[in-house]
Amino acid sequence: MIFNFRFLFMASPTVPTASQSESDVLDVRAEIWQKRPLLRDIYHRYFAEMCDHLATTAMIYDDQSRDREGATGTVPPPPPLPHGRSLTVAALISKCNCPQNFGTILEIGGGSGNFKEYFHAHHANQGMLITSDIVPTPHCDLAADAMALPFHDNTLDNIVMMDVLHHIPFPLKFFAEAQRTLRPGGRILMTEPYISPISRLLFKLAHPEPVDLSTTIFASQPGAPDPSPLRGQGAFASNQATPTLIFYRDLPQFQQRFRNLKLILRKRRSLLLYPLSGGFSGPKLLPHTLAKLLWPLEKILSPLSPLLAFRLLIVLENSR
Repeated sequence: MIFNFRFLFMASPTVPTASQSESDVLDVRAEIWQKRPLLRDIYHRYFAEMCDHLATTAMIYDDQSRDREGATGTVPPPPPLPHGRSLTVAALISKCNCPQNFGTILEIGGGSGNFKEYFHAHHANQGMLITSDIVPTPHCDLAADAMALPFHDNTLDNIVMMDVLHHIPFPLKFFAEAQRTLRPGGRILMTEPYISPISRLLFKLAHPEPVDLSTTIFASQPGAPDPSPLRGQGAFASNQATPTLIFYRDLPQFQQRFRNLKLILRKRRSLLLYPLSGGFSGPKLLPHTLAKLLWPLEKILSPLSPLLAFRLLIVLENSR
């Protein structure tokens, strides 16, 4: 999603043009995904690292729950939601009859279905994955608003997000919803843009999504509504600085408000290969065949991540 030179003769994979709907953007992203092997490799590494940190049902269920498992030693599927708030979600969960290694996983912003494809290929029968997006798309199971999740309390074991937080109009409403819907021990896992001096320069020069590090996330007065950090209109309005602001500048305020959401991991990454890949909307500056030579260099440069990183991995755990 970088080095966007606003190609005049290409449909946009980032922000809708005048002739595109929001779902059209997701379709363009799906096409580009198939054409760029280096981009897929980079994202598969993101997905793998997020999956490495998924909460497991062994972590979540208490001793009393495990006693109810019986002699099989497997955790029963989560109970279906009662009819009422969302029959679609109830039907999705009730279909789950697989071993619940990762329990019920909600992907928010499933977009073109890339994480869904990866999860089913590498973790088949290890959990019930429900994919959602703010707009209807054939790649997802349902359309849902991250600020008003159609799930009852203590329903989910994991929430996974890839490039989503910086598009949510009121991100603190999302965290309140996540805290409500996650079971104790459940986790939020997200990969987002990180605003380092280098990424900020390149995003400013060549990316259509704005970076506003001066924006306010938390209300300045107790009881006042929290402002929105986004710029633009529609489902693809954004502020790429939102994750950096929340988990660095405003981390003390976040921890004070969301005392049950414990920060398990905060990792800056993607110093070299991601910008060279061109992302979804820019020209490829590095052939896939040469990428394997640079992965070791990416690791060597990791101490410079505060200056060079383009990505941020966040893992939060619900400690209720």
